[in-house]
Amino acid sequence: MRKYLFLSMLVPFFVHCAPIQLEFLDEFVIPEDLTINGDKVGGLSSIEYSRGKYLMIADDADKPRYFQANVSIEGKKIKHVQFEHSISLIENKKQGIVDPESLRALPNNKGIVWSSEGSVKLNHPPAVFMQTKQGLSSFELPTMFNMSERSGPRHNAVFEGLSLAHSGEGIWVSMEGALKQDGEEASVEHGSLVRISYFDFATKKLQKQFAYYLEPLVKRSEAKPDAFRTTGLVEILQINKHQFLTMERSYTSGLKDGGNSVSIYLVDISNASDTSNMASLKSRQYRVAQKTLILNLNEVKHQLGSQHIDNLEGMTFGPKLTSGNQSLLMVSDNNFNIHGKQLSQVLLFEVKTTETTP
Repeated sequence: MRKYLFLSMLVPFFVHCAPIQLEFLDEFVIPEDLTINGDKVGGLSSIEYSRGKYLMIADDADKPRYFQANVSIEGKKIKHVQFEHSISLIENKKQGIVDPESLRALPNNKGIVWSSEGSVKLNHPPAVFMQTKQGLSSFELPTMFNMSERSGPRHNAVFEGLSLAHSGEGIWVSMEGALKQDGEEASVEHGSLVRISYFDFATKKLQKQFAYYLEPLVKRSEAKPDAFRTTGLVEILQINKHQFLTMERSYTSGLKDGGNSVSIYLVDISNASDTSNMASLKSRQYRVAQKTLILNLNEVKHQLGSQHIDNLEGMTFGPKLTSGNQSLLMVSDNNFNIHGKQLSQVLLFEVKTTETTP
């Protein structure tokens, strides 16, 4: 387990433990030419298991939508992934450009919550929306998320991850990258700090928040000096009151294997400070969440039929497996292949704890 205490400097501690293990079971690659209701299937930036179906948001600003699919799991294999519906996301015209990134189902089948990164570059704000039969409403964002030259979010590094709170009374929203006022973006040399915020459904306002340390970019020595590089916290999933799973994805362009490095962490916020009232994280005293590396996806790449880890961006707990253990599914965003050949892949894992692991 890696712990961080932020005072005026970063002080890391290392404790080795693995309270959860993810065992890879199977991969299913969605055909790139698949359409449903006339809409192309792709850009899958999140996956949510709800009422026996899977909801996957499409990262498509031109036609914001999500898909409903049936993922048939038999034993330890994905028998098929069948897309059933393409459903439009309601747009807030006052909001301007939306960039859909993550989606979760509300309790009791009351609707969905979804996030948009907007377009900082074009001065269209990010947002978190609640979509129900009554229409579309927005969560109220505090001033720390206001866009300006020196503070606020960076372009394409805003609300990337969502998780329904364990209580069912609110939603956790994670930033992909650091706010400008909180420090530099992550690089090969250093990581950065991102914020994960809790909004309750009753007020639709920020109630609490914690800081999360995003790891440095994975250094790929074979990359060209001018290669495009980026990293980010791309998804979160709350397990219980104090613990989450997080997905970090580091990307380097121009590499034969696609350039994606993805890691899953177990995060504990028991001792993390509430940063909701901190306008900036610089020169402040606080504790960030604790992290334990659960899985580096490169370790299981050779087990995949595609032999490839693509642009994974979403994860959800699925149904219980025949073993009695929880399933976990991941999905990748193929960017509709506008940047070159990519895969829309669904990965299946079995969640094992130290109690069930021999």
